Amino acid sequence: MTTAVMYNSEGMITGVRSGNCRGVLADAEASGQSYLLTDDDVDLDRFYVNVGTSEVVQYPEKPSEAHVFNFNSYAWELDPTEAKSLAWKRIKRDRNAEEFSTFEWNSHTFQCDERSQSRIVSAVQRAQLDSTLTMVWTLSDNSTVSLNATELKQVGQALSSHIDACHVKARGLRTQINAAETEAELDLITW
Repeated sequence: MTTAVMYNSEGMITGVRSGNCRGVLADAEASGQSYLLTDDDVDLDRFYVNVGTSEVVQYPEKPSEAHVFNFNSYAWELDPTEAKSLAWKRIKRDRNAEEFSTFEWNSHTFQCDERSQSRIVSAVQRAQLDSTLTMVWTLSDNSTVSLNATELKQVGQALSSHIDACHVKARGLRTQINAAETEAELDLITW
């Protein structure tokens, strides 16, 4: 069994055809691209062709998702735009984790996942309509606290402040990400 490796002028493998020698050779010729014949098991994702030596070579280990392969130097290079995009995705993930975790009010810890936020907003709306309202609220540790209408509104304000603080922090980190010039600088930007 023979394998033909078709590649572009940079050395990126664009196609691999395996089979009997005559059929493989015919397909390689018909592709109109440069090609090499090999007995090795080659795939597009793990190999390239060193155009200078006409050899099929396995890519070195990719340092990160933000690296792209430079076919001139045959080395991975950081793509700053992709690195910044990945750093921002990481910060947004961390922001969401904090935003939807817990928050404090009056020495009590409240859950603030999406369902809990909805419940707090609903309770605040009821408190605005009924100033005599009192509710027993289950806290994040499953203990309970009795809250009157005024306190429910304060809990709603604390939730709002918690969410705003998460987004203010994220915007500051985004500014740092945009200003970063190296991978090391990006790695230092954490939640």
